Amino acid sequence: MSDLSEQFQAEQIKVDEEIITSQQEESNQDKSSRSSSGSSFVPVDHIQDAIQVIDENKKFNGELLNYISSSPDRSGQGDYRIISVFGSQSTGKSTLLNHLFNTNFDVMNEVNRQQTTKGIWLAHSPGVTHSAKSVSPENVLVMDVEGTDGRERGEDQDFERKAALFAMSTSEVLIVNLWETQVGLYQGANMGLLKTVFEVNLSLFGKAKLQNNEHKVLLLFVIRDHLGVTPVESLARTIEQDLLKIWDNLNKPADVSHLNFDDFFDLAFHTLSHKVLQYDKFKSDIKLLGNRFVDESDPGFLFRPFYHHDIPIEGWTMYAQSCWDQIDNNKDLDLPTQQILVAKFKCDEIATQCLEEFEEKFQAFEQDARETVLQGSAVLYEEIGSSLKDIREDILEEYDASASKYNKKVFEQKREILSDKVISRLRAVFSIYAEYLTTTTTKELTSALRKKSSKYGSFAEKVQGLTSSTVERYAASLALLSIGGSIPTNSHVNALQENINSLVAKQQLVELNNIISKSLKKINNGLSTAILDQISKPNKDTWDYILERFNDLRSTALNKYQTDHGYDFGLATEKAVNDNALSTLEFKAWELFDQLIRKYISKDNLLNILKDRFDEKFRYDENGVPRLYQKSQELETSFADSKDYALEALPILSFARLSNGAELRPKYDVRNKALQRKYATVRVSTEEEDDQYESEVDDDDEEDEDQCFAQIITEADKSDVLNRFRRETDARFVETKRSILQSVTQIPMWVYVVIVVLGWNEFMAILRNPFFFTLLIMFGAGGYILWQMNLLGPSMVVAQRAFDEAVAMGKEKLREFLIDESAQHGHNLSTISGQSKNLSEVVSEARVEQPEDSDENQ
Repeated sequence: MSDLSEQFQAEQIKVDEEIITSQQEESNQDKSSRSSSGSSFVPVDHIQDAIQVIDENKKFNGELLNYISSSPDRSGQGDYRIISVFGSQSTGKSTLLNHLFNTNFDVMNEVNRQQTTKGIWLAHSPGVTHSAKSVSPENVLVMDVEGTDGRERGEDQDFERKAALFAMSTSEVLIVNLWETQVGLYQGANMGLLKTVFEVNLSLFGKAKLQNNEHKVLLLFVIRDHLGVTPVESLARTIEQDLLKIWDNLNKPADVSHLNFDDFFDLAFHTLSHKVLQYDKFKSDIKLLGNRFVDESDPGFLFRPFYHHDIPIEGWTMYAQSCWDQIDNNKDLDLPTQQILVAKFKCDEIATQCLEEFEEKFQAFEQDARETVLQGSAVLYEEIGSSLKDIREDILEEYDASASKYNKKVFEQKREILSDKVISRLRAVFSIYAEYLTTTTTKELTSALRKKSSKYGSFAEKVQGLTSSTVERYAASLALLSIGGSIPTNSHVNALQENINSLVAKQQLVELNNIISKSLKKINNGLSTAILDQISKPNKDTWDYILERFNDLRSTALNKYQTDHGYDFGLATEKAVNDNALSTLEFKAWELFDQLIRKYISKDNLLNILKDRFDEKFRYDENGVPRLYQKSQELETSFADSKDYALEALPILSFARLSNGAELRPKYDVRNKALQRKYATVRVSTEEEDDQYESEVDDDDEEDEDQCFAQIITEADKSDVLNRFRRETDARFVETKRSILQSVTQIPMWVYVVIVVLGWNEFMAILRNPFFFTLLIMFGAGGYILWQMNLLGPSMVVAQRAFDEAVAMGKEKLREFLIDESAQHGHNLSTISGQSKNLSEVVSEARVEQPEDSDENQ
C-alpha cells in the first residue's frame, strides 16, 4: 500500500506541474485571443478557430456556409462528417473535442467553475488524434453544444432540450459525455433530458421509419475518469438498459408504436482514463478513440455509411437552419422532408442549368432535321437515333456529376424529370423524322401495291407480304429513333397500320373495279354478238334468247368467284364489300344490257332493219335468186308480202317482250340517277349512305314513272320509222313497176318469126360456114350449160339489163343533140305495146318517175 501511495503522490506532483504549465500557456493564449464565448476568435498555431452556429439567444448564424467554405484542408463537398458532443455542464466536453479533433473550443477555467460554452459552436477539425498509420484524415466538422444542468440557466431547460434535439437531428455521431460516477443516475446521466428528446424525436421522425428510411444516429457514450474497477461492458449494459427502459415508457404515437429503439439509434461506448491522475493513459485512450473514427479496419469503426445525411455540405447548412427554425418555433420536424427539400432545391438548380446548355445544342439539331426533311434527303435513322441518345446521355452525365452527392431518391427523381424534359424536347425531332418516315413508307407501299409483280401470288398474299414487311421496317426504324425505347412508338406504328389499312382498302376497291370492268367487257362482247344476231332475224323468241344469253354471260363472269359462303373476289375484302361489288356488277351488267339494246336498235337502225327485211323478201325468192317481175299483179302481191314481212319485226324490236307475253324487266332500275351514282364504282357502303340512296331512289321513281326498260322505241319514233319505211318502200315499188313497163316496150315475138322466115338463106349460110358454125356450137353449149345450172333466167335478165342500159345511154346521147320529147316518146311506146293512155297521163308518170330514176341511177 505504501508503494502505491508513494507512486500516486509522485504522479500527482507530476500532474500538478503539467497543470501549472498548461494554465500558464492558456493564460498567454487568453492575452492573444478572443474568448470562444464571442462570435469568433483568432486561431492559435495550426488549430482551427470556431464559429457560433446558434448563440445563447437562439439566433442561427447565417454565415455558417461561408465559414465552412473558407475552411482549409477540405477534401470535397460531399466528403464530410458531423459530430456533436452532449452532456452536463463542466464535464470536459470542450476539452474532449480539443484533444480528439484538435479544435480550439474554449475550456473551463478550473479556478472559477462556470459556464464556458454558450449556445452551439462549430469548428473544422484539422485532423483527428489517432495512433493508426497511413490513414487519411477525415473531413470532420465538430459541434460543441452548451452543457445541460447549468446554474446560469437554472430551471430554464428550453434551450438545452432544443439544443440536444438539434444536435441529434443534424449529427451523424452524438457524443454523450458523462463521468463514470454518473452511470446509473437519472438526472446526472441526463436520462430525463434524453427521454424528452426521444419522445420528440419519435413523434417527429417516426414517419420516416414507416417509409423504410435506413438513416440512424450513433449515440457514442464516452465515460470519463474510468478507473477500471467496473468493466466497460457492465457500464454499457447499465446505460443500455436505462435507455431501453426509457424507450419502453415513452408516449409513442399509435402509428409508430411498433418501432424499436434500434430503428433510430445505434449505441457505442468508450472509456477515458482520469485526465489528471492518468494523463498519459488519458492521451492513449484519446488516440484509441481517434482510431475508431479514422481506421475502417478497426472493429469499432464509427463512421458507418448509414449515419450520413446524404446531402452535400452546402445543403447541410440549409438543412440545419431549417431544423433549428422549426425546433425553435415548435413546428413539426420531419428530417427526411428537410433533406429532400434541400436536395430538391439544389437538384432543380443543377437541372435548370443543364437544360439551358442542352437547349443550345437542341436548336441546331432541330434545324438540321427540318432542313433534311424539307430537302427530301436520305435519312440514316441509326445515326440520327445514336445522336439523339448521345445528347441525352451528355446532359444526364453533366447532371450526375453535380447532383449525385444529394439525397439519392431526390437525385434519381430529379434525374428522371430532367430526362423526361430532355426527351420531351427531343420528341420534337423524333416527330419530324417519324412523320417523314411515315410519308416515305406510305409512298413506297402505295407504289408497290399498284405494281404487278410475280413475286407474290394472289392480291391477298401480296398485301400480306408487303404490309408485314413494311410495318416491320417502319417499327425498326422508329425504334432506332426512340432513344432506347424512351420515346413510345406504338402510337406511330398503330397510325401507320391504320393508314396501310386505308391504302389497302382503296387498292382493293381499285382491283374490284378492274375485275368488274373486265367482266363487263366479256359480257359486252358476248351480248353484242347475240343482239346483232337476233335483231337481224327477229322472231317471238328473240328476247328470250337474248335474256338467256345475258344471264349465261353474267353467270360465267361470276362463277369463278363463287364459294360455299357467297362470293369471294380473292382480295381479302370483307363480305359487305364483296356484296357491294356483286351488286355493282349486276347493276352495271343490266345497265350495259340497256345501252346495247338502245345502241343497236335505234330509230335509224330500226329503219335499216325493216328495209333490209323488205329487200330480202322483195328482191330475192326463197332460193336467194334475184326476182324479175314480169307482171304488175305479181309485183303488187310480192310488195304486200314483203312489206308485211318487214313490219313483223317492228313490234318485236320496238318493245322487249318475252314469248310468254311478259315484258322484259331488269333486276335494277338502270335509268334511276340515284342508283347510277350508287353503283358508279365499288364502295364501302354505310347505313347512312344506303338510307340516303334509298331516299333518292324513291324521289327519282316518282319523277320517272313514265320510263320503261322494255320500251326501246317510243310511239312517236315508231310512227316516224313507219312513215319513212312506207315512203321508201313505195318508191321501191314504183321503180320496180317502171322496169316492168320498160320490158313491155320490147319487140313482139311474131317479129322474130318473120325475121327467121325471111332470113332462112342467111341461116343456112351460117351452118355451111365453119367459122359461124363453130360460134353457133359454142353459144349453144353455153346456153345448155346455163340451162342445166338454172342460170339461164338470170343470164337473160342480165343480158336484158345490159341491153336496157345500152339503150338508155343511146337515148341520153340523142338528147344532147335533139329536143327531149319524152312524153311523145312514151305515147309512141304505149301505142306500140298495145296500151292506150292519153298523153297527159304519160306526162304525169314521167314527171313522177324522173327523180326516182335519177336517184336509182346514182
